[in-house]
This record gives sequence, structure tokens and C-alpha cells, in this order.
Amino acid sequence: MSEERRRVLNNLDRIEDRLRDAPEGLHDVGGPASEQALAASGIDPDLALLWGTYDGLDLAGGEARLYPLADHAGATEAAAEDGRLRPGDRVIGERGRDLLVLVADPHAEGADVVLVEEDGERLPCASSIDRLVLALLGEFSVLFDEDGEYQSDLFGDDGELTPAAERRLLRRHLDLDPDAPLARFRLAQSLRRAGELRGAAQELRQLLRRAPEFVWGHLELGRVRQGEGKLGDAVAAFRKAAERATEPGLRAHCLALACLALSGKSERPGPSGQAPKDMSEAPGPSEQAPKDMPEKPGLSRQDAKADAERAALAAAALTHNPMFAAAQEAAVRDALEREDAAAAAEQLALGLAVVPGHLGLLTLRPAVAELAARAPETAEIDDDEADDPDADVDPALREDDAERVAARAAPEPDTGSASSPYGGQKPARSSGDRRSRRPARSRG
Repeated sequence: MSEERRRVLNNLDRIEDRLRDAPEGLHDVGGPASEQALAASGIDPDLALLWGTYDGLDLAGGEARLYPLADHAGATEAAAEDGRLRPGDRVIGERGRDLLVLVADPHAEGADVVLVEEDGERLPCASSIDRLVLALLGEFSVLFDEDGEYQSDLFGDDGELTPAAERRLLRRHLDLDPDAPLARFRLAQSLRRAGELRGAAQELRQLLRRAPEFVWGHLELGRVRQGEGKLGDAVAAFRKAAERATEPGLRAHCLALACLALSGKSERPGPSGQAPKDMSEAPGPSEQAPKDMPEKPGLSRQDAKADAERAALAAAALTHNPMFAAAQEAAVRDALEREDAAAAAEQLALGLAVVPGHLGLLTLRPAVAELAARAPETAEIDDDEADDPDADVDPALREDDAERVAARAAPEPDTGSASSPYGGQKPARSSGDRRSRRPARSRG
């Protein structure tokens, strides 16, 4: 018996134990697939052992599903028609509205199982399908009590997962699938947002050894290095992210972050929301790429080189997304409307790093400064007296929303957060009186 087969069989025993110990009715599993169905499936025999035990699993009342073998072809065909798949992909399940896909080249993807979002964004999810099921069951054992209801200590007064609960879930997932890139990425994000930069960097190093082509891993490492003040390392990480990005809007965003890090204007790591989308409109007169910078009296050779590199990065960012500055202006205005001083300042800095003379951004400077001056006052307001309905919203959600608005001039409702397996939100109750996650996105 091969080592791989022995490992899968061992994990199947562990899965059976967890299913048996779970609250009654929390999970639903199918019987074993027939030998004929397994042989006709075309799935590697070792991978097929899972379906040979459970031909379909419905976990936590629909939080995650593994499809029966008979449903694979139809689900794959439907996703292919929607343009969500690559050649060789096989849809095997779902988590929320995201698809769980077995990929043709796990080495290139960084994972055997990839999470494919509605727009086709691919996130390396799990090192194997059996480990994924085991890790999900581990998460659900933390989430639910013995009656199948959510543990009360996991959520804050705002109904969001607390940072401590979020990390607990992610660490439990990684206990059972140590090579799961997406869970490790989200743990690194959570650590970075909490200011634990050394821990975040350690998680990202481990992640990128497993998934070296994962764009978001390099981008997150850039934010961590930026927060540590290691601006040269941050620029290198953002450049690597840009090199690996296939979407022009995301590539432009990575280059803009490199430009900002090189300028040394940012004092904290940036938000980690959804990728900027490509903009097709033609640039306006104030959004042209910066011209070669003139020599400045007394400028050192090193500073002159940095200025030239910044100009080149800014020009490249605008080449990939000519409407970058307009999108940043929209993000700043949105942050001002929400009175999010940190997001407003950051989005303004990012826009001006690429287009220093953009009139729309420059005119927002006084409003951003005024909001920043008021921020300490606002922070002292007691939560019980605050009138802002968004006052208790998870900062990760506000960050993600700000960056998404920067990517699209017109904002859309926030439905998820990269920091949490559940979009940072308490799942809504389903018709069966069990909460279920249904975010439109779960960007990492």
C-alpha cells in the first residue's frame, strides 16, 4: 500500500470519528459510491477513496458541500459555460457561492483543491480533498455547540466573529491541513491587522513555499514589510505580486502599492480587500503618466534613482489601469462619507503616489485632514452613545470595502472579507433554522 493511500485511509477514519461525534443533524452524508461509478469517474484512485466512503457530504447545514460523483459533470459544465474554469478543472463541491475545484496542475496552483469565486478568481485552498473535509469538520467543531447552535463566545455584540475566534478557526483548520494556503493567508492577514507583523511574516513565508505563484500572498507580504519599515523588501514583494497578476487592474494596484512603499509615505500596511478591476475608460487629462522627473538641486544619487523608479512604477500602473486615480478618488470620497479617517488617508496617499498632480485627489486633502483631526475625538465616544450604525463594523470589512470602491468608481454592497472564512460576518439563518454563509465573495 502506498504512503498516499495509507494517509487518505487514516484521514477517512478521522473524518468518520468527527461525523459520529458531531451534533445530530449538523452534517448529512451519502452512502459509498459504487465501484462502477468510481471507475467511470476518472478520479485518481487514492482521491476517489473519499467518494468510495461518502458519495456526497453536506456539512454544517450547507456551509460546505462535496457533490456526489453523479453531479460532477453537470457542475463542471455549468461553471465552464460561466467562464469560471480552466482546462482540466473538475468541480467537486462548493463553499457558499464559491466552487471547490480539483485542478489539473496542483504544483502550479499551489494546492490540489482551489476555491473559484464567482468572477473566476482562483484561491489555492487545500492540499488534498480528504484534508479539506477534515479541516472543515475541525472548524465546525469550534463553531457549533453540542446542540448544533453557534457558540456564543465567537461573536461580538455586532454579530461579527471576534479576531480571537477568527484565529482560533484558522489555526484549527491548519492543525488538520498544515499546507492549506488560503487558511494560512487569512491567518497572516489577521495577524498583520492586529499589528503582529513578525508572526504574519512567518505565516507568509510558509505559505509562499507551498504556493509561490499566489499573487495575494506576495501582496500581503509587501504590506507586512511595509508595516515593518522594510520598504525595499515591500517594493520587491509588490513587484512580485504584479508580475504574477494576470488581471490588469490587480497588476496596476500592486504597482501602485510598490510606488507608495518606495515613496516612504505610508506608515502602516494597507487594506487587503478585493482586487481592483480593470477600467476600460480612457484616461482624463489629469491622469496621464508622470513625465520624467527633473533633476533637483542637492538630490543624492540614491534619491534620484528612487524618484526615477517611482516614476516608472507610476507610469506602469497607469498603463495597466488608466482610471486608477479616478477610482482612488471615489474610494476617498466613500471613506469620507463613512468617516473612516484611516481609509481616507490611505486611499488618498495611494492615488497621489501614482498621480501626484491629480486635481480631484488634491481637492480632497483638506477634508481628509479635517476628518483625521476629528478622529481622536470620535474614538472617545462611548459605544452605547454612538449613533453611527457602522461604528461596530469589523475594521477588516471597512478596509475591504474601501479598496473595492477604489477599484470601481461605483461601490457595491460588501458581502465578504478576506480575513474570515465566513466573510467576517455571522452567517444568516437558513430556512432550517440553521445559519448558512452565502456571501457573494470571500476574497483573499
